[in-house]
Amino acid sequence: MSVENEDGDEIRRLIKPQDHEFTANLNYDRGLDAWLACDSVVKQHDGSYETETNALGETWDVTLYYQDSSILPPRDGRTPNGTEIAHEQIREFRIRVEAQDELGEKKANYHIRPRWRKMRVETDEGDRHELSIPQTLVDEHDAVNVRVSGSNIDFCDYGDLLMCAASAVDVSAHHFRELYRHETSNVQDAAKYARVHEDVSGPVHARTGPLVSLAHVLENDREGYRKLVQNDSNERGRQLAGYYHTATLGPQRVREVFPDHQLPIEAKHYYAREAHSRPDSDPLSHPKVEVAYQTSRWDDTLHLTDENLAELDEELTEWLYAILADAGLDLRANENVYVEDEYFSVENATTTASVVDLDLTEVRHEQESVVYKHLAGGMAPTDQECLGVLVSDGGAVSPQDLAESTGRHEDTVYNSLARMNDLVTHTYGEVSLKSTYTSELVADALDQAQQAVDTAAKTAADAVHASKRGLDNATSAFVAWCERYGVNYNDNDNGMTIDLGRVDSVQEVRNILRSGFDRWCRMGRDAITFKSAKVEWEHKDDGKDLNYLSSSGTVRYHSQRAFTLLK
Repeated sequence: MSVENEDGDEIRRLIKPQDHEFTANLNYDRGLDAWLACDSVVKQHDGSYETETNALGETWDVTLYYQDSSILPPRDGRTPNGTEIAHEQIREFRIRVEAQDELGEKKANYHIRPRWRKMRVETDEGDRHELSIPQTLVDEHDAVNVRVSGSNIDFCDYGDLLMCAASAVDVSAHHFRELYRHETSNVQDAAKYARVHEDVSGPVHARTGPLVSLAHVLENDREGYRKLVQNDSNERGRQLAGYYHTATLGPQRVREVFPDHQLPIEAKHYYAREAHSRPDSDPLSHPKVEVAYQTSRWDDTLHLTDENLAELDEELTEWLYAILADAGLDLRANENVYVEDEYFSVENATTTASVVDLDLTEVRHEQESVVYKHLAGGMAPTDQECLGVLVSDGGAVSPQDLAESTGRHEDTVYNSLARMNDLVTHTYGEVSLKSTYTSELVADALDQAQQAVDTAAKTAADAVHASKRGLDNATSAFVAWCERYGVNYNDNDNGMTIDLGRVDSVQEVRNILRSGFDRWCRMGRDAITFKSAKVEWEHKDDGKDLNYLSSSGTVRYHSQRAFTLLK
């Protein structure tokens, strides 16, 4: 049950994700007193100062120490804003803070550096140049930059923790008051996670799961940054399904799923390096599902304000909920689904984060329909030749490249691209297919050209027939699903039979069936008919999926009722 707050936002109690990695620049434009204070304390304590402090309800080990710097002293011993620097060599300082717990992974490191106008640095090769610093930060006063990197601490607590740690090492906390934090302060990295039981996490990284769907369906074939990582081997070469799988989306692709989101993200399913050697009772033997903000994937800046931290928290939480829900996992605290570790607790928390359906079926169907439309219509030779180049050439492709590769005149190529404007993207002299998924469909179709044309023509004909009968696009969507996965079905007086053909795993059977059930229901057909259907498929048995004894990879023929597979 849920209620609404005074702003009309729906409030629920759902599993509470844990704040994980965090990196930010905290800038303070009240002069160099904080940096000079660190310098004084380090000199008093022969290079470093170790102590402990209580903060955020815990006890922390605190160490202040220094490191060499590439910063050159200001000319004539004075900064442009008038601060005297009597140092022949500039040092930078660090305050390391670690919670006194068993793992030692709840920690932060604050890197404290001076900043002034026209600051110069010297590279390891001896080259000297002026350091790029935001002009507004050092316009009137010198400043201090504190770059913090931490983990397993709430995003909003890093500022308070810095003040407590500084005070513990005899540096006035006053220097790091939030009131003095400059508007150029910004977030560089942030991640939230939930630890999921290994027995139920498979759908997250499955071939038809949310990570693969996001990467292939929403990413442009060539435009910008595209990353889908599927690594099932650890550093020692041992196989572990889902060991490190990631999908990264820029802001444009993010908005295709969440129209009100703006932050680029990377979604991950991954295990600890030592997972293989850990017993099931150890949390580290189970994977994390994580969503992280990716500052390098856009040209904007997420400034460090309370409002932006709240937005960051909400967007990452909504992504995490969407991925978990798409994989069929309970979003409430459930010890059969989630695994508690030193920092992540299996408990519900009140949240206003939305739970959004990550169903990309419509996006996928739209892309399928575009491909089938062109193939079924009988493609012009130039169109087919251009598509062949686009799916086989791994580099940037221009219209001129297409003309050269196909032996066609440039005008002919441009006319071809105009005909396929819903299939390809043509910007800034480069041509690409709309998405990686589209590219896969085209590649498959070109490999089996005539067969693909015949199949697509049948799909188009069925869709037209459905339209003439007064049905909506739901019928053509179900037909496209059948064609995509090679599904044969028969619905008669003896009940419905669904033949999936050869399928790699039982999980894939379930995923395919769930997407088909969704389309079946959208047609307005009886759900009970589908659920009671007999589902048949071939599966190369490795002795794992169905708890059979190993049979050396023999092919088995399986039959189950749909309702048992849809659970």
